[in-house]
Amino acid sequence: MNYCKSNLGMEVYCWCIMTNHVHLIYKAKDNNPEIILGRFKEHTAKQLIKSIESNVQESRKEWMLWMFKRAAAKSSNVKTNQFWQHHNKPIEFPSSQGLS
Repeated sequence: MNYCKSNLGMEVYCWCIMTNHVHLIYKAKDNNPEIILGRFKEHTAKQLIKSIESNVQESRKEWMLWMFKRAAAKSSNVKTNQFWQHHNKPIEFPSSQGLS
C-alpha cells in the first residue's frame, strides 16, 4: 500500500486483510478510483507472486504458482499469472466527511 500511496495518489483511510480478500476504504487523488484499484492489484500481484516464488519454506509454492498460471490461461486479458479475481465490489461513499 505504501507504493500506491507514494506513486499513485491513493489515500488509504483504512484496510483489512482477510485470508482470501482485502477490504479498502480509499480515495484517489485524481478522482479515478478504478484506475488506482487496477494498479494496486497489478502491483500487489507482482510483489506477492515474487515473494511466493522466492520463499523456500512455502510448501504449497508449486501448487499456488500453477493455480495462478491456470487462472491466467482462462482469462482473456491476463498474460502470465492471475492473482486477483476480476469482479470487484466497489461501494462509493457519498462524501469523505468523517473519514479523515
